[in-house]
Amino acid sequence: MNIAEENGAVSVPVTTGAPVLPPTLGYSQIPTAKKPEIPIPFTGADSVFALLFLVCGYLFVWLITPEGLGMGVTLFTAVFCTLVLLYTKSRGRKVPRNSWFWLALVLLDSVSFSLFTNVSLQFLNLLFLMGCAVYWVAVLTSGRMEGTLGTYFLPDMVNQLLRVPFLNFGCASKIIRRSSVKNRKSRVLLSSLCGAVAALPILGIVLSLLMQADGAFQNLVKQFSADVDTHVVNFLFRLLPAFLTGSYLFGLLYGNIEKRQVDSITAEKSARFSQKCKVVPVAAAVTGTVLLCLLYLVFFGAQTASLFSAFSGQGQNGLTLAEFARRGFFELCKVVMINFAVIAVSSVLIRLEGEESRLMRVIHVILSVETLLLIASALSKMVLYITRYGLTPKRVYTSWFMVVLAVIFVLIILSRFRKINLARGVVLTCAVSFLLLCYSNIDGRIVKYNIDRYQSGTLESVDVDILYGAPDAAKPYALKLYRNVKDSNIKNNLGVFLREQSPDKDEFQQMNLQKWTALRLPKE
Repeated sequence: MNIAEENGAVSVPVTTGAPVLPPTLGYSQIPTAKKPEIPIPFTGADSVFALLFLVCGYLFVWLITPEGLGMGVTLFTAVFCTLVLLYTKSRGRKVPRNSWFWLALVLLDSVSFSLFTNVSLQFLNLLFLMGCAVYWVAVLTSGRMEGTLGTYFLPDMVNQLLRVPFLNFGCASKIIRRSSVKNRKSRVLLSSLCGAVAALPILGIVLSLLMQADGAFQNLVKQFSADVDTHVVNFLFRLLPAFLTGSYLFGLLYGNIEKRQVDSITAEKSARFSQKCKVVPVAAAVTGTVLLCLLYLVFFGAQTASLFSAFSGQGQNGLTLAEFARRGFFELCKVVMINFAVIAVSSVLIRLEGEESRLMRVIHVILSVETLLLIASALSKMVLYITRYGLTPKRVYTSWFMVVLAVIFVLIILSRFRKINLARGVVLTCAVSFLLLCYSNIDGRIVKYNIDRYQSGTLESVDVDILYGAPDAAKPYALKLYRNVKDSNIKNNLGVFLREQSPDKDEFQQMNLQKWTALRLPKE
């Protein structure tokens, strides 16, 4: 034993790596650096508009009802767009010229709710309107990843619909709270509100005693409460969704203007992610796509005689016209969708360079041409079926969808021969064609087409059951046919429809021109 050991002064060996912690201090107790909070700068204008957007959220819940969409959508859209423009101007920002197109698209789409009921399209149209409004805000505030509509459209939509508004979700309430603390008038108002809330129990007790003391006062209170109770309950029921909606809307606009939390998805990150997705070997993609093209060639060869016979009004041997027209249409639609998915996925997952890029372009052109032939065949079958049995919403919307896909495949072919902005062409084609569909009064046109053909003798009968799917659009034409039809069975069915589907007056949020016209028709 040496002298150091005798004195108890044993040297401690030098250690490397993690520090030795006392037994009383575990790893869970190690202090960690707190992530700094992102500041929320604001002015008096921000406070006012934060409150106004909460009110706008209440208007959304009040005007856009699940029972039916009508002029309430148009009114809310007008208020929202006005608030957005005023807030943008208050922040000293100029309105970009390219934002006016998207604003016009938003307003035009919202007006369609005040004109037509569009039973089958209402929900999709509302989603389309919301998407256009969000993208308009991104264009207005220069919040897109690139200065034009193009490759980054999908990342932009994900960022603007989800990331920006939800990462800035609490900005409205925080700005209102902090501004009220700084403002003396706001503190007085807040104190008054607290006093009013505290007095409610006492007021309730006194009111109950006064009602027991006098019968006339009791009748007055009951009459007043009968009218107010429903409105108060509805108001309170809307407060929470109104707050959530207003916070979302303000977070979207404030985040884009302040550039707060807008860089969670950037063009660089999207490009790197796109490069990481290109993992499919070129040989595998080329082989699979070539085999698919060869399969279609065999199909076309086997169906040479009957593939486009629907254009001449002839059916296949052994099948009636109806069976031939009905057989294979929806299967061909599914094949077209598969081809679109193959081209889209191969464009995303394959890294193409040089000769490989040219080879894949040629294969995409061949596949697109074959798809256009399939679409033509499917549409010829649908035209034959419509000629035989008339129109239905399903037949119209499916045909519209196939025509839009045909335009997209034409754009794909053009993009393989010359440099065009394919993403812009696809987005604008879908947006404009859907807007035209909403303004086409499809429900009314279907009923009018079938009735006109029945009266001209080219359609055997009128399917009255279709009228129940869109009573507002169908009633004017059904009433006209009811007055002129000679078939007693059809006349009785139309009479039942007109009696059962006589529309009642709805709340103004759900009203539109088509419903108002149906209400004014005489009841027979």
